[in-house]
Amino acid sequence: MSSDMSTSFNNAAVHITGKRWARILIPLLFLYMTNFIDRNNIGFAVIGGMNADLHIDNAEAGLAGGVFYLGYLILQIPGGILAERFDVKKLLVTLSISWGVLAAATGLAQNLPQLLALRFVLGLAEGAVWPAILVVLARWFTDRERATANSIWLVCLPLSFVIMGPVSGLILQATDWRWLFIIEGIPAVVFAFVVLAFSAAKPQSAPWLPEAERKHILSGQAGAAERVKVTGYRQVILHPQVLLLSAIYLFWLLGAVGFFTWVPAIMKQISSAGVTGTGFLSALPYVTALIGLVVIGKFADRTRRRKLFVGLDLAAFSLFLLISTVFSGNHTAALTFIVIAGFFLFAMHAPFWSIPMETLPPHLVGAAIGMISLIGNIGSFIGPYLMGYVQNATGSFTSGIYVLVGSLALAAVLTTFVRERHSTEKIVAGSSTLLA
Repeated sequence: MSSDMSTSFNNAAVHITGKRWARILIPLLFLYMTNFIDRNNIGFAVIGGMNADLHIDNAEAGLAGGVFYLGYLILQIPGGILAERFDVKKLLVTLSISWGVLAAATGLAQNLPQLLALRFVLGLAEGAVWPAILVVLARWFTDRERATANSIWLVCLPLSFVIMGPVSGLILQATDWRWLFIIEGIPAVVFAFVVLAFSAAKPQSAPWLPEAERKHILSGQAGAAERVKVTGYRQVILHPQVLLLSAIYLFWLLGAVGFFTWVPAIMKQISSAGVTGTGFLSALPYVTALIGLVVIGKFADRTRRRKLFVGLDLAAFSLFLLISTVFSGNHTAALTFIVIAGFFLFAMHAPFWSIPMETLPPHLVGAAIGMISLIGNIGSFIGPYLMGYVQNATGSFTSGIYVLVGSLALAAVLTTFVRERHSTEKIVAGSSTLLA
């Protein structure tokens, strides 16, 4: 690389954060923050009287929380493929408007069948959003920036809960669970138009991006020689590395979704606080989760040890969640350890998604991400229902937490078998030899 070209790239890097923060990361952050609130606010609807109004119990409410993911699963692989083949920005806008309308319509449910149907269709509308956004991030950031970029965007996950807790508590105090769904569904439509106005599907189609910065992005992504040698969708979704990552994601989601679906009820039981107080307490684990996400993302980028940080995070989340049950008789201690466990709740995401982004051919990343999310979200369906079932059977959330702990520990063990890419080593398609 010439001296002039190197200087040009370095100058572009100085401005890279501002442009991609404003046009890519921030719009996507707020879009998916709304997405996450709309799928998870059912936990607040439970404590806001939904069960009594619809004549359902905790297991049925957990089923409504989990059935979302049955719809969500259907468009995982197709969504990734659509994001690669068509205009991903227009796809995101269409999906966002659709889920906002459906989320608001959930407030009109009159019985369990209607609630289940609306939750299922909501999941269907949101199913392609996750792989589509990850395709956008894979295009817009270099390999050395990717875990950091992922962690910045993924701040939307803990931030959604930090906002959802207090806001949902205030909405419930002023109105009821029906208006909770309606009010929190509207922002999805608003942020859809923000993405339409400010973002771009890829660096090549962004007229506001300087040429030097565009070259900086494209030159900083792994070349074909450093990626998995697969040529088709079937080959990539059945690759051992992809299947292993899918299993890890499944067991993480079983534990994590079971945790954050029932956090409001857990906090209410621990603290005996009112609805508003429970809302603020429920936000605490997500404040620490926000910090953990950013910190671990930066260390993962700095060391390039993606799987190490994924494994450590899963193990720590499992451990502190387990410790919180030991102090179930001491409300202050139990709350403290749940908040500490929150630090590790989402932090595995940043390094985890960097692995397929860096090891697979760019045109197949969407399909692989869809496959991982498809299998993983089976755990999203199982987690809330299993937690509700165990709570009904035992009369305590502690027993349900043991199931979540075991699932997270298994995910940590599986992480040891993941192989990361190094620039001098390759994967041979169809073989059992993964990245060293």
